[in-house]
Amino acid sequence: MSNQYTVLYVEDDPSSAEILRLYLAQADMQVVHFDNASDAHRALQNLTFQLAILDVMLPGGDGRELLKEAVARNIPTIMVTAKVSETDRLEGFELGADDYVCKPYSPREVISRAKALCKRSYRGQQSAALLFDGLSINLESKSVTVTQQTPALTAVEFELLLAMAKQPQQVFSRAQLIEQVWGSDAPITDRAVDTHLANLRKKLGDSKAEPKFIATRYGQGYQFIARKVSS
Repeated sequence: MSNQYTVLYVEDDPSSAEILRLYLAQADMQVVHFDNASDAHRALQNLTFQLAILDVMLPGGDGRELLKEAVARNIPTIMVTAKVSETDRLEGFELGADDYVCKPYSPREVISRAKALCKRSYRGQQSAALLFDGLSINLESKSVTVTQQTPALTAVEFELLLAMAKQPQQVFSRAQLIEQVWGSDAPITDRAVDTHLANLRKKLGDSKAEPKFIATRYGQGYQFIARKVSS
């Protein structure tokens, strides 16, 4: 990766932090580490990051507040926490986390997920857009425009939308979406997919009852239904 990614890493446990910092450095990522929420908050305001890896329970604040700030700045984010329940993971996804790793974890797994998330978020695209009735998807800037607004999508939300929009009218099962966006071996649940799609719909101003863009096909999955228009 040639040091092209600068990572905000927030972890208050010294031994865990040192190990993951070494692994991140070996993966050619530049690491800016903090052991408390206050310093990390100031860094988010003043520095530029391509990835954030955040613990939830932190001195001086809550990692979930840092998560919301990172999402607002369009920084792909991995949450790392000892909280292992599905409810806790879904809460992280609802706040905009792109991935979630539970302690104890393998540093190699975190690095693998970090690389995959960066690849999804920043891989090169030709300057082009997919145009639909009421919606445009810019492949270069990884942004969308809907009703003259540009909602801030997380990396996962954008990839979910793009996966479906590339094949409009096809019904995607949750398993197919997991394979396309996260990879078939990712520990992502169906409920997590539903949570990400609910967030995406809300940002697009879409309605589950009367959808313009993403329709739910009960017992089957999801379908992108917007009409494609010429560029």
